[in-house]
Formats: sequence, structure tokens, C-alpha cells
Amino acid sequence: MILSNRIGALAAGSLLCAVSPTEKALLGITGASPFSPISPFAPWVPLPISPFGPSGPRGPKSPLGPWGPGSPSSPLFPFRPMGPWTPCGPIFPGGPRSPLSPRFPLSPAEPTAPVDDTHTINPLIN
Repeated sequence: MILSNRIGALAAGSLLCAVSPTEKALLGITGASPFSPISPFAPWVPLPISPFGPSGPRGPKSPLGPWGPGSPSSPLFPFRPMGPWTPCGPIFPGGPRSPLSPRFPLSPAEPTAPVDDTHTINPLIN
């Protein structure tokens, strides 16, 4: 039991040594201990906050309105839906597209077979 714990600790400790520095940079792995002081270059450290706050020069107490973090970037578009920004239309083909653009019609992505309307169902009554 003690031997297996030592082998597990050695394997876990050497895992960071086995990964190349390039892979560490790509994966965001650092060799820092959770008990060591935080590096200013660590990926979990937030970026410096703007002196204007998250909502720009017009703060939440501004007389122009509390736009918040998703504030409009232009006075020409003052009304935007709340929540994360999403593009107009799907990322993957086959779904509904924007009705405002002729490039993205609401028609299906693939041609559909015509519907056969000649068959009718006649229930048998005995």
C-alpha cells in the first residue's frame, strides 16, 4: 500500500515534467503549486479593470441608463437583447436562418421529397 502510494505520487509529480513547455503553454498548465503565490502571468488572474468600470464611461449610475456589461457600443443601436451576444443565424447549416438576408433563406438546407396527397384513409365500418 505504501509502495503504491509512492508510485502514484511520483507519477503525479512527474506528469508536469513529462509535458513539453509548448504543450504546457497550449494547455495552460503551470508548474505552480496551489500553495505558492499567484503569478501575474497565471491564466486565472483577471485582467486589470478599466477605470470606467465594466460598462464604459457611462457607469450603472449614469443618467443615460444602466446599460451594464452588455452595453451598446454605439448610440445608433441603444436597444439590444440582454445576455450573451449571438450571431444572426446558426453556426451549423440546416437550421432556420435570418429572414433579413436573401443569402440565408428559411428554406430547408436539403431538397425534400414531394408530399403524396393521393392516398386517403377509409375506415372499415362493420
